[in-house]
Amino acid sequence: MGRGVRGAEGERAQGPGGNGIVRALIIYSKRGGIEPLAKAIASSLSEHAVRVDLQEADERTGGPVSAAPYDVICVGSPVLGFWRGEVAADVDATIKRFTRLEGRQAAAFVKPAIFGTGKALRRLMGILERQGAMVQDFAAIRGLAEARAFSRRLENLIRKKP
Repeated sequence: MGRGVRGAEGERAQGPGGNGIVRALIIYSKRGGIEPLAKAIASSLSEHAVRVDLQEADERTGGPVSAAPYDVICVGSPVLGFWRGEVAADVDATIKRFTRLEGRQAAAFVKPAIFGTGKALRRLMGILERQGAMVQDFAAIRGLAEARAFSRRLENLIRKKP
């Protein structure tokens, strides 16, 4: 797994399932400058008592990874392919290894390109939805300020009462 970014120590959050700590997993591509955006989202969420795990996407074949411990899964990819709006292969492979995504809240973000941004977002959301996740939010994020704004939307999403 990736490096963890923890929320304020000792603070209890009202998670979707009750009195548990709210947990988020952010998966990001090694390509295209996504890491700083993922870290900004993680940092902003952790400032609001959300326990965040960061995981760098990996194309290598590996065993299944459970999404069960998380209230929300957030996935980031650069927009690849000049016209086609492709998602990074490492992100695609990582999502397909996840188990227990069925019914889990998810969010998707891409770092936009001149062409193909909307198509890449739709593809990324489609990958998540085919695994059973319910994509609740998405964004094309250009910089750190937009990443922090997206994290505030994510926080509202995961703290929303069922």
